[in-house]
Amino acid sequence: MGAVVFCNIAWMKNYRGITDEDQPYNGGSFVKENNDAMEQINFLPKNEKCYGFVMHRGQLHIERLDRTAIKTNVLDDVTVVWVATDDKSRKIVGWYENAEMYRDWQTYEDKQDYVEYNFCTKADNAYLIPAGLRDFSIESASQAGKGRGMGQANVWYADSEFGQRLVPKVLKYLGEMKQKCRIVGFTLEELKKPTQIPNKTSEELLDMAYDAFNSGEYLKSLQICNQAQSVEESPYGKVRECRGSNLEMLFCYDAAIEAYKDALTKITDEEYDAWLDVVVKGHLSRLYRLIGRNFLAWHMEEEIFVANQEDKNNAGMVGSLLEMMSIAEEEKDFDRLKKLIATFDDIGTKYCADDVDYYRGVLKKKG
Repeated sequence: MGAVVFCNIAWMKNYRGITDEDQPYNGGSFVKENNDAMEQINFLPKNEKCYGFVMHRGQLHIERLDRTAIKTNVLDDVTVVWVATDDKSRKIVGWYENAEMYRDWQTYEDKQDYVEYNFCTKADNAYLIPAGLRDFSIESASQAGKGRGMGQANVWYADSEFGQRLVPKVLKYLGEMKQKCRIVGFTLEELKKPTQIPNKTSEELLDMAYDAFNSGEYLKSLQICNQAQSVEESPYGKVRECRGSNLEMLFCYDAAIEAYKDALTKITDEEYDAWLDVVVKGHLSRLYRLIGRNFLAWHMEEEIFVANQEDKNNAGMVGSLLEMMSIAEEEKDFDRLKKLIATFDDIGTKYCADDVDYYRGVLKKKG
């Protein structure tokens, strides 16, 4: 077990985003005035990782946890104990194991969120204690006396004599709570586990997977897909496309990409005629953009454009052109943007002309 650090954040139930049922409170003036908290997604996995925020000033002093880290910017194998105050006292609400702790702010950005963080761990190393089971209080120095608890700072290194006596008790408690906590992420075993539903064909299983997906039961749907995929008569693409959709909804982006790529290699002639390959390439394009791999998204959109061109589907062609225009604008590739607009003009359609006019305006501003 490596170093242990305590971080004080606003109280929430789930830390998976602010909702009507899960509002942050007791997190300082900013939280109170803005009904917002950067720590609101500390336990929301992003591509199988969790990113932890705690409000603080300046740098984090990682050398207080490891004296040899005086000249480094990151410390590995840190246990981050997240604490927050409910209506009664400050309590442990969850923890990260084997986390990276950064001296300076780091950023993670995708098309959905912009996250500032000082801690990062694999999602299956993040443990959130259910609100009703949070019963380990961490005293404040203002109440217990100087050096006998957390001070006013939100980051406590527990390197005092009192802190060093407290840490073993906390670690013992965390070990006991593991059996009562839900790991925030999903283990590889869970993601690959098949259901054991008897006497069902692959198509019947796939219908069940779609029903579970539409009900928001993504892990259940994924595991039904795993069973369907293992049935010998169903090596086709729809099962793998469904697996990818579930992994995407579980924020396992890299795994979803692999599932979609696998689907492209298994598509049957019937599925090809139903344009499943184009659908899957659309999924891949979206995910590639989400994780910042625009060149791969561009490649997918080019293939989608060609498929629609061969089918003389103007709406489909324009849809791909608009995606590529968006990428070209983001990459500031104005020569390519100009060519894409010319391709749109050659199609001779008014479909989404207003959207294309936006990109004409981008070129005019560029001069």
